[in-house]
Amino acid sequence: MLKTALLLALLLAAPAAAQSQLSVTPSETDRRAVVSVGPVLSEAALAEALRSGLPVRMHFRTELWRDELLDDLVDDVDFIIVLRYEPLERRYEVYDQRRQGAAGFFSSYERMRSAVEARYALDIRPRSRGRYYYLSTLEVETLALSDLDELQGWLRGELSPAVSGEGSLLGALGNGAKRVFIRVLGLPARRLEARSAPFRIR
Repeated sequence: MLKTALLLALLLAAPAAAQSQLSVTPSETDRRAVVSVGPVLSEAALAEALRSGLPVRMHFRTELWRDELLDDLVDDVDFIIVLRYEPLERRYEVYDQRRQGAAGFFSSYERMRSAVEARYALDIRPRSRGRYYYLSTLEVETLALSDLDELQGWLRGELSPAVSGEGSLLGALGNGAKRVFIRVLGLPARRLEARSAPFRIR
């Protein structure tokens, strides 16, 4: 009976722990969205997957909602960060879609984590009076890399319709000779969600 109660308590606490890894708040100055990322890369399996040559994809999406009787989606923004390990250079590389290329090189997994698990100020905010809130999601998944050239092409924006939201990334790659990214079954994948407290623009 005691074991059952402890198991139930752990299961109930798990969503709260996951939520604490992601948060979104309006900035105090102009109410832009600020997304804070916690220890989402703490799993040993993710570090091992990277060292084995499999990149990790982080897909951020933040939505601005007007808080009314029937909530209304006002604006949204999303971007992708890709993490990979270069064995010849013995370094971790971070590619940020917003920067059109490599955003940094790191000598250790922990240093890369400290750079990625950070605060992201986004270019999204209310433009008129009203009551609003932000909703953010972060999808972290391990992917299979079949062609480095196509990966680098995507990072340069050659697959911009997929990245910009006009089509799915997998759909765009599926139109080519082969797909770059394939979900690896059994490897870490998670989806986190966070919602800000409502705030008012006067």
